[in-house]
Amino acid sequence: MTSPSTSTETSQSTITFRETFERAFHSCRLVRPLRCDRYEPGEVLHYDIRGVFPDLRGRLSVVVEKFVGGGFAGQVYRVKVRSLDIEEGMIPGLEQGKTYAIKILRPPSKFANRFRNFLYKIGYQSDFSPQVHPAAVRVGVLWQKLIRRAATYVYGDERSVCDTYATFYDTNMRSFGEINEWVDGRIWKFEEDDDLFHRWDFTGDPPSDHQSREYVYKKRFMEKLVRLLHDMGAPEFARQYEWWTCKSQPNVLKRTDRENEPSEGLTAIDFRAGLVLLPFLPMSPADIKLIVTGLLHGRIVQFDRSDLARLEGFLDKHRDWFTGMEKLVQELVRVEQEYRSSQIDIARHHIRFIWDRSLRRSVKDGIVTSWLHLGIIDDETASVLHAKPYAFFGMLLVSFLPFIGHRFVAWIGDAQTREHINRCLSEPRYLLRAIRGSRIESLILWVRDTRTTEARARKLANRPFRFFLEQIRVGLFPAKWHRFFSDPRWAISRLNEIADFVSQFLRIPEFREQRLIEQVEMGRDEGMLTGAEADRIVSEIKDPYIQKYLKCLAVHLCTVPITQIFMVITGAAVTVYCLMYRGLSWPESVGLGSAAAATIQLLPISPGSTTRGIFVLYLMIRERDIKNYYIAAPVSFIHVLGYLAFPLQMVTHNPALARFLAGRWTRDTIHIIPVFGEKGALLEHAVFDFFFNVPISIRRGFKTNPVTWWIRTILFLTFLGSLGYWLYLVLH
Repeated sequence: MTSPSTSTETSQSTITFRETFERAFHSCRLVRPLRCDRYEPGEVLHYDIRGVFPDLRGRLSVVVEKFVGGGFAGQVYRVKVRSLDIEEGMIPGLEQGKTYAIKILRPPSKFANRFRNFLYKIGYQSDFSPQVHPAAVRVGVLWQKLIRRAATYVYGDERSVCDTYATFYDTNMRSFGEINEWVDGRIWKFEEDDDLFHRWDFTGDPPSDHQSREYVYKKRFMEKLVRLLHDMGAPEFARQYEWWTCKSQPNVLKRTDRENEPSEGLTAIDFRAGLVLLPFLPMSPADIKLIVTGLLHGRIVQFDRSDLARLEGFLDKHRDWFTGMEKLVQELVRVEQEYRSSQIDIARHHIRFIWDRSLRRSVKDGIVTSWLHLGIIDDETASVLHAKPYAFFGMLLVSFLPFIGHRFVAWIGDAQTREHINRCLSEPRYLLRAIRGSRIESLILWVRDTRTTEARARKLANRPFRFFLEQIRVGLFPAKWHRFFSDPRWAISRLNEIADFVSQFLRIPEFREQRLIEQVEMGRDEGMLTGAEADRIVSEIKDPYIQKYLKCLAVHLCTVPITQIFMVITGAAVTVYCLMYRGLSWPESVGLGSAAAATIQLLPISPGSTTRGIFVLYLMIRERDIKNYYIAAPVSFIHVLGYLAFPLQMVTHNPALARFLAGRWTRDTIHIIPVFGEKGALLEHAVFDFFFNVPISIRRGFKTNPVTWWIRTILFLTFLGSLGYWLYLVLH
């Protein structure tokens, strides 16, 4: 297989930053190649491909349009096919000029890559097979083809599962990948539901007036897919769609061309697991159940193993569904066996490989193949390891050394790596060039992550000491913090921009209107608002109530730093008091000061929210208007939640805008939570329900049945009071 060559789509008169730095790296004349962990829009990739069904070989050239994102399973790009050459015939669905998704099975993040590989090594005592073993990558796409065919009959729509077309190997990334259908869709739309407590009070399909139909249909779609996967003998694939993993929801998209019907257009897009499920390391509520169920069925480690006997029974039962796919099934059985026998997998094989020569041979072949595709051994070493079992066994033991195992294997088994290391140790000039090359690679990443500007990176490339100081001081900080502390001019300009923005937002009505219109257009593009809803909001931008909301939002922006400033002042004051008057040590004083600051940040009513609440009360008194403030006034006093005060108040006046504003607040707040804060995951919707749908559902309850709801409120407050009194007695 050949290496994917990359080039940047630019005019000959323009030399991009990346091209310049790549040339600078190559001018270092290093033995090793430039490391690559992500592609940029405009780059052209060339691959040797292998069709999924039919199994045809060919050559493909694509241009990267967009980096979509990446997780533990790999990184995804939207690409357009520039040229396509299939040796014998054609691969259905794969055409020149069309847009597709390619998934390279290596995470863009170094931490994610190491964590994923570490767990996989514990589970299977092998490198991450889908990235580096051809049989493993084929198993995934072949299963996806079978699932798509079965889903056509179960759901009545073949588009309910994303199609897959071909696999390839990317030499730059040292990873296999796959070419899939590009699905134009969104994760979900936040639905206003003032009857939240009765969301599931129906039988059969949700009624036409149900307010969370899309949410209900998505949950049912995923539950039906999980049952199908279990019936087909793919229980570990089903983990990708288990609702209560709380992070599986983004794996199902709603196609934008089926926007008007909540039950249609749902599409499963991801059949690649990222993390191994180990019996002692559940990573979600559903994982506990999956671990117990797996142990009862003899599955100690779970990832992507299937039950071929169960699949055979399913195929016999529904033979008419899979007419014409006999060769695909035969290949799946063959590569599944090849994949499983390529791993040490003590949990499954136990110590059988001690006496089973064929298993030892297949494990050795699998590990050597993985090392070749990782680039840590060359072809010559691979031949030696195949011929000399003792040499392979010694190399295998070395590979299990923590942190440095693969580096030792590469030093021993790859002539290029060995030459690079030896020259670094023996030639001072080459070592300096190697350090410069590493610095250039880091600066390419810094510019890509907006840690610095292109102009500043060019200066740092020639100032090694300054670069080194910056790297050790702020190199591990988040990108924005890194730039803020390392680039004073940018930090000052950024602060000026924020101050100017707040000033204009306060003083200029047209500026406030334009900002809201921009947010609405973003909501339209992201699918949070339909076209009709967005157009209506824009047409009503002069509405007095929307204008009132924008004015209050401007004041809210001014209250944002109040809590932080008060927190810092209080923390510093407590620290000084403890040092000067109580005679405590510096660590003790700082600890107490930090605790005081943290307490202010965690209070349900903060200095900033108090200021915000007082302002809303002032408006209510000045305008002698209770009706338009009776929800916003009390909510404004609550820390963090106060920013939802006017969206909640706006529900009856402009429900689409209220829902959109609450949804944007939810996404911006939740994404800071690792893993479970992923865009479109269950936590996001749960927070939206709790802070938006629960209050309006309670309001509806008081309107429709006030006696019942007052009784519930009194009982709830009594419970809280009793709990607080009990805690007081316990603590004292």
